[in-house]
Amino acid sequence: MFKKLWAATAASNLSDGVSLAAAPLLAATLTRDPTLIAGITVAQRAPWLVLAFVSGALADRLDRRKVAQSANWIRAAAFAALTAAVLADTLSMPLLYVVFFAIGTAETLYDSVSAAWVPMLVGPEELTRANSRLQTTFVVCNEFAGPPIGGFLFAAAAAAPFAVGTAGYLAAVGLLALIPSAARQADAPDGAPLTVASVREDIAVGARWYWSSPVLRALSMVAAVGNAAAAASYGLLVLLAQDELGVSDQGYGVMLAAGAVGAVLGGMAAGRVGGWFKPGTLILVTGLLSAVAMAGLGLAISPAVTVALMALDGFVVLVVSVHMVTLRQQIVPNELMGRVTSVYRVVAVGSFAVGGIAGGAVAAVFGVPASFYAGGAALALVSLLVLPVLNNTRLAEVKRQAEADAAAEPAPVS
Repeated sequence: MFKKLWAATAASNLSDGVSLAAAPLLAATLTRDPTLIAGITVAQRAPWLVLAFVSGALADRLDRRKVAQSANWIRAAAFAALTAAVLADTLSMPLLYVVFFAIGTAETLYDSVSAAWVPMLVGPEELTRANSRLQTTFVVCNEFAGPPIGGFLFAAAAAAPFAVGTAGYLAAVGLLALIPSAARQADAPDGAPLTVASVREDIAVGARWYWSSPVLRALSMVAAVGNAAAAASYGLLVLLAQDELGVSDQGYGVMLAAGAVGAVLGGMAAGRVGGWFKPGTLILVTGLLSAVAMAGLGLAISPAVTVALMALDGFVVLVVSVHMVTLRQQIVPNELMGRVTSVYRVVAVGSFAVGGIAGGAVAAVFGVPASFYAGGAALALVSLLVLPVLNNTRLAEVKRQAEADAAAEPAPVS
């Protein structure tokens, strides 16, 4: 069953990847204002600040297959509307913001479901491998294959990338239909009917569990700063590439793919690297390397140097992402996974919106390269600040306690 989820995720991620290059290129035909272009990233990530809690509660209550399918229906409809607007020459920046807000809303549903679904489809000993496959697939489709395809399709016809994206989301709906009805934890976690009040209580339970775990809070802070730094810098990469390095539309897509090459290698090597370093050491080392790479990108020395730094950043980010996801799944009870993950990702992914705004403001005042310098400095700082919590001794203790608690509890309903 996991392979079907894997294939569906690949199809939807390929659609995401096509838009990763095409969306800023499309926006750049309407404006050269870095703040307005960065606003696309803000619009896509903003739902994590306002809707993720509800998505997490639904992920723990409803049929996870149906929720995942609904998310892809939303994304397909949004891209179809964008395709029609481009063909009809009625495109505007407000419409782009609406479309990517809808895409972000669907992501809150799909990501909350998949985080809770994977541990139900594979055994504990297969978690790291499954997460590595999903994360690597995400990079291959979202950053390696998708952006070059998006760049080349956009050069051929502005509507083409979004038409292809629509088809990818529809394919994901079909693939998910091949999975038997996703097991629920229960008709409702507390046995109560699904109401506004019960959803509120579900959200509160997830928030309390998240807040009670210093390790989970620290992990979300590392992810939040990393995502904010990425939004502040990579959200403006199209301007750095075109204005500072002078690359073409196709070259921009290839440049994005360069980071994906390193990320694919990182996803493939994540298990082995995890054997070399204990978790706390791994988080520290990868954070500092990512900081150096991001700050170096701002120098814009040459396309070749930019490619090398993006490959390094992609490698270390994928390695640490695989292990952070696995660690989260190991310490959070599965019956709470959707709700706790939604709180975690409000902090982690919601920071994209903050980073996008900050990056646009910094670039407008100090120039585009300054946003990369600021992002690198933030990454280095947070990597050091979380050491008292995310150290090897503390993480080993938390994992042992989670294993003991899981052994003492009956298996969840499935």
